[in-house]
Order: sequence, then structure tokens, then C-alpha cells
Amino acid sequence: MRDSEHKHPAPPEQPTRSWGRAADVAGTISGSVIGCLLAGYLIGEYFDSKPAAVITGLFVGIVVGLYNLAKAMRIGR
Repeated sequence: MRDSEHKHPAPPEQPTRSWGRAADVAGTISGSVIGCLLAGYLIGEYFDSKPAAVITGLFVGIVVGLYNLAKAMRIGR
């Protein structure tokens, strides 16, 4: 038999889509938490209400991150 007549098995599919999607979701969550935390810090500096603004920014960032996580999981279905 010639080489062209041999049947080679197809290479296994790489899980690049799932890794890419996981990295995208992780970046979205961490970005929203860090961004809202930074916004809370800056608002706290401007209005001189540091602890309350930072905690509020952290809470808003977590809520936004979880919302984006739920949205990303819903899109994949």
C-alpha cells in the first residue's frame, strides 16, 4: 500500500473553545470586580467616604460579574 492509501485517524479536537470561553468569563468577572472597586475607591476619595464607597463598589462589581457569568453560561446553550 502506498502512503496515500493508509487511513489516518483524525486528530482529536482541541478544547480551545472551552478554554477561550473560560478565559473570557474569568477576565470579565475580574475586570468588573476590579473596575467597580477602583471606581468605589475614587468616589470615596472625592467625596471623603472611603470605606462605604469601596465596599459598595466591591459589592456592585461582584453582582455585575455574576450577572455576566450567568449571561455567558446562558449563551452557550
